[in-house]
Order: sequence, then C-alpha cells, then structure tokens
Amino acid sequence: MDYYNENTNKIRRRKISSNDYLSKKAESNKSIESKVNINNIKREENRNSYKSHRKGNLKKRKTSKNKKLLKGVSILFLIMLIITSSIGMMFTISALKDSPKVTRDLIEDNYISSQVVSVDKIPNNLKNALVSIEDERFYEHNGVDYKSLLRSVIHNVFSDSTQGGSTIEMQISKNLLTNDDKSIKRKITDMYNALQMDKIMSKEEILGTYLNNVYFGKSSYGVAKASQVYFGKNVEDLTLAQCAMLVGITNNPAKYIDHGQAKKRQETILYKMHELRYITDEEYKNAVKENVPFKSEIE
Repeated sequence: MDYYNENTNKIRRRKISSNDYLSKKAESNKSIESKVNINNIKREENRNSYKSHRKGNLKKRKTSKNKKLLKGVSILFLIMLIITSSIGMMFTISALKDSPKVTRDLIEDNYISSQVVSVDKIPNNLKNALVSIEDERFYEHNGVDYKSLLRSVIHNVFSDSTQGGSTIEMQISKNLLTNDDKSIKRKITDMYNALQMDKIMSKEEILGTYLNNVYFGKSSYGVAKASQVYFGKNVEDLTLAQCAMLVGITNNPAKYIDHGQAKKRQETILYKMHELRYITDEEYKNAVKENVPFKSEIE
C-alpha cells in the first residue's frame, strides 16, 4: 500500500513537473512570439516612417521644383509682356503720328449727307434701335467698349465667322475720318478718334452724327433722305416699326433693301429693344404686327 502511494505520488509529481514545464514552455513561446510581433511592428513602423520621410522629401523637392518652374515662367511672361507692350506702344505712336486733332469742325467738314436733320427731330425709337443692335453699352463706355472688343477678338480667333467690336463712335471715325482698310493701324486710329470724340461731343450729338451720315442703300446717306426714299415721310414721323426697319438696313444695305430680309432684321432689332427695355411688351407686339411696306412696293 505504501509502495502504491509512493509510486502514485511520484507519477503525480512527474505530471505536475511536466505540466509546469509545458506551461513555462508555452509562456516562453508566447513571450518569444510577443517579442517577434513587437519587433515586426517596430520594423513596419520604421519602414513606414522611412517611406513617409522619403515621400515628404520627394514632395518637398517636387514643390521646390514647381516653384522654380513657376517663377521662371512668370519672369518669361513678364519679359514678353514688357516687350509686347513696348512694341504696341511704338506702333500706336507711329499709327497716330499723322492723325489730325478731332474737333467738331473736322467732323462736320467731313459730313457725307447733304440732308442733315437736327438730333432733336430724330425719334428716340430710331436712336434706341441703333443703340440696341449696334452698341448696347453705348451710354456706359467712353468711346471704346473694351469688353466687346476683347470678345470679338476671341470670337474671330476661335471661329470661322467674324464679329465686330466697333462702337458707334468708332464707326463714325471709319465713315468720316479714316477709311475701310482692314488694318491694325486704322483700327487703332478709330479707337483714338472715338475716345477724343467722346470728350468733345454729347452722346446725343454722336447719335445724330452717325444717323445723318450712315448709308441706307439706294444712294441714301443719312436718315433724312432714307425716310423719304423708303417710307415717303419725314424722319420725325416714323413709327417704331419703321425706325427698327431703317436701322436694320444699315447693317448690310445690299441685302436688306429686299423687304423680306429687312422685315426679319427688323424683328431681331425689336426683340433686342424689348430685351433692353427700351419698349414695353405691348409696343413690341404691335410693332412686330405692323405692316411696314417700302414706298417702292406701294408705288
């Protein structure tokens, strides 16, 4: 019995010792795994830190390179701008060297029409029709509409069609003081004349000058003769519909002396006048419906 108990105790001690060993081994393995994991984490952190540091350095180098490139481009652009401005200034001075001083006498001496009507006899509808279709910012600019000019340049560069940016003052300059040459020199001169014109004349006087000299087709220069030729009446008696019709003809007399074409152009002008609030809804509707035959069609 004692022998049996002693053997049992030995076996139990062996099991406990074995279990302790296994437990210690497991703890040791866990400790090793933990250390391995910690080392792996540290290595990953170091790797990520290195990558992040490297990316940061690359980004800094790239940013620094971009700044240098941008600075170089800016300096080059500034140099080109200075050179272009200098050339433009010299060309402008050369273009205006022989241009006469713009005065009222100079403008009146170059009148084309022999039938001149005073501006107070020209209906407001006629003046408003002209402004609406030819130069809607007429009362805002000082002779040159730079927005319209820039827009026309961009349009002409990127489009097959051409678009003008001339103001009413610039058109007066072309009609009375310069010529029809399609040159930069002539355009610069017209701009200069327009600016000078705006200093010595009121907007009403400028409108009167334009309408008294513009070509309406059928050998008619000036609205006084045109109103007689097309409608057989004095200019002050023109209706809204007739005013819009006459102004429309000036855009292309060869085309709009045809009544059908003139009527289409008239409706465009009336729409523009309504859009800009020169006429009311009722005035617009009545003018579009109004029968406006040319005198030649009646006779």
